[in-house]
Amino acid sequence: MEAVLSPNPSGERVPDELHAKASAHYDDKALWSLIMAIAHIGFFTPAALIAKPIPGMPPGQNYSE
Repeated sequence: MEAVLSPNPSGERVPDELHAKASAHYDDKALWSLIMAIAHIGFFTPAALIAKPIPGMPPGQNYSE
């Protein structure tokens, strides 16, 4: 996950060697599921930090005024 979310001056986020290691452990469907999970984390974490939701409150009522 660090390789995906960390900036890299050369522009390539995930080196081919790391992709090959992940591909050795996961089939194509599982690898895409992992990629999508990381993408969701990358999107929702900053959104939650900005919106400051109140934990335990139901949807629609979980944000302060």
